[in-house]
Amino acid sequence: DIRPGFMLGKKNVDLAVASNRDRNSLSLFSIDRASGAISEVGEIPTPLAEIYGVCLFKPASGELYAFANGKDGRFLQYRLSAPNGKAQGELVRSFKVETQPEGCVADDQRQRLFLGEEDVGVWEVDARADQPATLSSVIKVGDVVHADVEGLALYQSDAHDYLVISSQGNDSYVVVDAEPPYTLRGAFRVGLNASAGIDGTSETDGIEVTSMNLGGPWSKGMLVVQDGRKRMPEQAQNFKFVPWAEVTKTLKLP
Repeated sequence: DIRPGFMLGKKNVDLAVASNRDRNSLSLFSIDRASGAISEVGEIPTPLAEIYGVCLFKPASGELYAFANGKDGRFLQYRLSAPNGKAQGELVRSFKVETQPEGCVADDQRQRLFLGEEDVGVWEVDARADQPATLSSVIKVGDVVHADVEGLALYQSDAHDYLVISSQGNDSYVVVDAEPPYTLRGAFRVGLNASAGIDGTSETDGIEVTSMNLGGPWSKGMLVVQDGRKRMPEQAQNFKFVPWAEVTKTLKLP
């Protein structure tokens, strides 16, 4: 996950955080806005036996937090800082779901965290470190969302906010309103584009979405989908870029 505006010593950088499954830690990287250069700036060890998903949260106060989860259901919340130019983390909260989680995404504006429990569904919880971690159901695994629940992403605009869910069990993507009562807007698949020689997507783990105008077909935003099984040609997994305008058209979103 990535957030802009992190103070690395006296330097303002964009910070990327990834879960390091070989070391059960969090790896932190700075991104130079001018050149795009990426530099490793720290590692945070965790007590998790099998680290899995990770996401970032930046409330209006400007502090930056990382959520990391493990296959045992634990979530650890770290406050990130780098006063001397090396990123570090302080554990400030922990909570647990009953079974294996993975995907998560934080809503910085409304200070809440969406998290996926793979065989159960999607939950919402207060993202603030000083608040109780009371889980509220968003959508359950069933007729629309098929286990495993994988990546989660937030589409936020002046008009509407949507939560996008990777429903790995049937290779689809589910869209719900990002506000209670979390109205279901529909589901779609990313199919074959034969004329462009681009295969569809399947076995998706991570997803990301933005409402920013990226130009051309992405003027209404872009959905990035990890394709776990590339078939044209047969190669390692890759990523597909989907115009959000196509999602809006397919689901008839308001």
